[in-house]
Amino acid sequence: MEKDEDSRDNFSSLRDRAEAFINKTSSGVKKVAPQDVKKLVEELQIHQVELEMQNEELRRAQLELEEARDRFSDLYDFAPVGYFTISYKGLIQEANLTGATLLGVERGNLINQSFSQFITEDTQDVFYLHRQKLIETRTRQGCELKLRKKDGTELHALLECTVVEDDEGNIECFRAVVSDIQERKRAEEEKARLEDQLHRAQKMESLGIMAGGVAHDLNNILSGIISYPELLLLDLPEESPLREPIKTIMESGMRAARVVEDLLTVARGVTSSKETLNLNTLIPEYLGSAEYVELEKRHSFVDLKTELDPDLLNLNGSSSHMKKTLMNLVVNAFEAIEGSGTVTISTTNQYLDEPLKGYEEVRAGEYVLLGVSDNGSGISPGDLERIFEPFYTKTVMGRVGTGLGLTVVWNTVPDHKGYIHVKTSGKGTAFELYFPITREKVADAEKEVPVEDYLGHGEKILVVDDEENQRIIATDILRRLGYNPESVSSGEEAILYVKDNPVDLIVLDMVMPKGINGRETYEAIIKIRPGQRAIIATGYAGTREVEIALKSGAGRYIMKPYVLEEIGVAIKEELEE
Repeated sequence: MEKDEDSRDNFSSLRDRAEAFINKTSSGVKKVAPQDVKKLVEELQIHQVELEMQNEELRRAQLELEEARDRFSDLYDFAPVGYFTISYKGLIQEANLTGATLLGVERGNLINQSFSQFITEDTQDVFYLHRQKLIETRTRQGCELKLRKKDGTELHALLECTVVEDDEGNIECFRAVVSDIQERKRAEEEKARLEDQLHRAQKMESLGIMAGGVAHDLNNILSGIISYPELLLLDLPEESPLREPIKTIMESGMRAARVVEDLLTVARGVTSSKETLNLNTLIPEYLGSAEYVELEKRHSFVDLKTELDPDLLNLNGSSSHMKKTLMNLVVNAFEAIEGSGTVTISTTNQYLDEPLKGYEEVRAGEYVLLGVSDNGSGISPGDLERIFEPFYTKTVMGRVGTGLGLTVVWNTVPDHKGYIHVKTSGKGTAFELYFPITREKVADAEKEVPVEDYLGHGEKILVVDDEENQRIIATDILRRLGYNPESVSSGEEAILYVKDNPVDLIVLDMVMPKGINGRETYEAIIKIRPGQRAIIATGYAGTREVEIALKSGAGRYIMKPYVLEEIGVAIKEELEE
């Protein structure tokens, strides 16, 4: 600008000199030389060009200023955050387009509107404290709150404010920056949910390891209580007065074994082989069981309703574990009702085209849904987080039974590649289990196998087990079934035995802590006797070691304690392969 003024001053000086020159020339006061006139004209022309160039520069500068102003306006209006100018009284004086969009209001309609009206009631206190701290400190302040848009939807936002003061230090207004943090909050909530799931899974895994070890020891103890009564009944005449007491002993042992089976289910990966099932068949079977009849007697004021989809699709699973899952949910529902009420068992086909978020996230897909609901008092949020822990429902919520009921459900459902969804309120609780469907047909029901069908014919069987009483029980059963059994107490002994003594089949314990385990034993034996037939017997959970042994050639595995039909059928089938 100073350069422009100097050029104008120079031009004015030249103009004044030219006018004086003309006046003098016209008055004849003095005769001027032609070269002076020419020089003066040239100077005038030069300065005129300079002035025009400077005017052009000024026009360009004005255009650049306008373009910069437009760019700033675009940056301001379409910034990724909302900008607001808010008066001391809280009225919106100015807003950019992004800010208006965040609130769902046209920018012109925002002017003189109260900013606080767009803040949800549950975060009004946060906004008030933020404003007070801003006024007191006069420094930049930030807080997280929720905004309610004009259409009623809510938005998590970060509000950051600064103070604008006048010359006397009084607050003129506030400059506010509002950032949309909805996705960040979703990510934080999802992270917290996954961490919670991981924590629960780790806790259940630790409990499962403990349960598996306890179950292994208990199964060994129960073997004599279950196996010997069964052998005694085979030899006792029908009219013997000892038959009923012995049956009672065996039934008590079987009940204890079912508790151990719950412990094994908690240990995971222990379900029996899966088959095609239909829940509409399993539900009536459970409702006709002695366990349900006893439950009805204890809760005579509770009604049961069934709402079964007649076109229900099938699932792939373990019949025994599915019945146990159903039983535990029904028992839990009955005991959730104080006095009279209703428990409803329902089944339906369910297609999810997008994930369902609840207690667990259920993935999109086709499912068979098993629902068990009650109209009791519901489950408190604190209890809901822990209801699947072993013994929690029994000790805290007053449940009867082993205390493993919902823990069994928690472990069985994922083992069937399913999901658990829980809904609860003061009006009751609903457990919904989602199981992937299969379009395979249900096989015909298996009938009880007569003992004659699995008797042996003198085949030589080697029993390998580090527990002496297990060896005695197994050899007694096999001898009674018509086999020629021998036994050894370790995997190392078994390897030495088969080097010199071929056997038709090996009954191999999987867990032998004092030496090599069953898998290592079998791998060493098949190097000596390729194709050696064997079955795995274990009182522990189905593990990776069991899987490897089965892939190496072992026929199948059975669970301890030994049941006559189970071990007899397993050996017979393996020998006939």
